[in-house]
Amino acid sequence: MPALLLLVATGCASDGGFREAVSSTLQSVGLEPLQARPALLPVRLHAGDNLNAGDGGRAASLVVRVYQLRATERFEQAAFDVFIDEQRERDVLGDDLVRVTEVLLAPGQRHEFIEPLAADGTHLGVVALFRQPAQTRWRLTFDARRATADGITVGLHGCAMTTSSSTLLTGLASGAHMLSSSRCGTPGR
Repeated sequence: MPALLLLVATGCASDGGFREAVSSTLQSVGLEPLQARPALLPVRLHAGDNLNAGDGGRAASLVVRVYQLRATERFEQAAFDVFIDEQRERDVLGDDLVRVTEVLLAPGQRHEFIEPLAADGTHLGVVALFRQPAQTRWRLTFDARRATADGITVGLHGCAMTTSSSTLLTGLASGAHMLSSSRCGTPGR
C-alpha cells in the first residue's frame, strides 16, 4: 500500500494533475482509470394551459423530443414530418444524433430533468410535435455546453415554443420569448 501512495503523490506533483495520477496508478494495479463526469444540463419544459390547441382548438397533450446533437445542420434542415417517424428521424440525422429524450406533456404541466451531456454532445435540439405547428417555432436549437450553467427553459403554447435562453442558436424573426409573430399552421407542417 505505501508504494501505491507514493505513486499517487508522485503523479500529483507532475503536470498531469491528480485525476491523471490516480488513473495511472489504478491502471498499474489492473483497475479501470477514473472517468470524467459528464456535464449536466438542466432542462425545463413548461406547458401553457392552451398547449397544442392550435387556432382556437381545445388544449391537448403534446409530445416533445429533446435531441442531444454533435452538429445542427441536418437537424435544422429536416422537415417537420421527419420527426414523426423515429426511423426516418435517425436516417436523416445520422451521425449527428447522440441521444433522444421523449416527454409527453399535458396542458399546464411542468417537466424538469437533468440531461447528462455526452462528450461529443455539443448542441441540444427541442422539437414539439404540435397539431398545427407555427412555421418557425416548433423546433429550437441551443448551445448545450454554454447552457450548463443556467440550463434551458422552454415554454410550450398553442402551436409554438418560447425561450429566454441566451444560448438559443435558432434564428427567429421576433424575440424568442414572444409569440406575437407566431401563426398556427396546418397539420403536418
